[in-house]
Amino acid sequence: MNKIEEKFLEATKNILEKNLGINKSEYVDNTVIFVYDLESKLSIELSKWYIANLQDRKNTLLIDYNKVDNLELKEQLLWLKEWSTVVLVQSTNFRLDNFRIRLNLHNRWIWCLEHTHLIYIKDDQIENYADAIEYRMPFYDELSLKLKKLSDNADNMRFICNDGSELFIEWWFEDMKQNTGNYEWKRRWWTFPIWENFTEAVDFDKVNGELCVYAYPGSDLQVNFEKPFKIQINNSKVTCNDKDMPEWFWKVLEMISKWENNEVVLRELWFGLNYGISRENVLSDINAYERIAGFHLSLWKKHQIYRKKYKKTEIQRYHIDIFPDIKEFYIGETKVFENEKYII
Repeated sequence: MNKIEEKFLEATKNILEKNLGINKSEYVDNTVIFVYDLESKLSIELSKWYIANLQDRKNTLLIDYNKVDNLELKEQLLWLKEWSTVVLVQSTNFRLDNFRIRLNLHNRWIWCLEHTHLIYIKDDQIENYADAIEYRMPFYDELSLKLKKLSDNADNMRFICNDGSELFIEWWFEDMKQNTGNYEWKRRWWTFPIWENFTEAVDFDKVNGELCVYAYPGSDLQVNFEKPFKIQINNSKVTCNDKDMPEWFWKVLEMISKWENNEVVLRELWFGLNYGISRENVLSDINAYERIAGFHLSLWKKHQIYRKKYKKTEIQRYHIDIFPDIKEFYIGETKVFENEKYII
């Protein structure tokens, strides 16, 4: 067994036993269903080690998604008892009808853990993925709670880029949400790699300044890395007049503006916690890369959590993540992050 295989064997074992707790006395008799495909190199690798950890467990079903009928699988999953567990390894996203499987299970109190978009992870990033799903939950829980306590009591945040540009947010912040993969909190689903917190300003007019952006998603759901370019933020409205702005980013701004009342709004503030992902240890899938330790933002009006900011009649369509070239940031008077690491 080589180093990468050892990492995957250990990571999948910990996800099953420590995150999901499938062998704890209160859950050991509950059903576990593992659904996978073999359509990408990473899904093959990940599935192999999940199966190695599950094959001898009682009350466990191992299902190749491409060898079963969708309606039969849907019926099988939705008849599971509460607190059963479903693990999904997907090169893209499995669908049993118009909704992803997770959304069907979520309303039935069936635990669901997903790995998605694995086909977008490049072959030379497979070990990076193993690092990103390494078990660090006690550390992440502690860090996540520290961030939440600071944010929920802060009256400002300040984000400083390596070129000196600065975003300043004053007033107060929405209740910070935690996304740490801790099923003991009775949350019913997670998507791995995981670990992040998020919030947003209570008053959008209090979000002002500049940021230097080094990455954003392309149309292929993969991360575009660019020479850093500067955006301006005025009352949460985003513009860019930097001559180095990539043409694709200009198209992104134009697309959002076209559908969202001729403006681009900066909403959510994301605090990624995952030390397995970095600018050197890259995952090309945007949904995975957004867990990177540090800070990124979202351009959009649509929001499922803080949904009352805009009237339902206002078109809310997009969610585009952008990654600023951050040197350090503060929550209130506390320096939280510098040199690509949290210091609280």
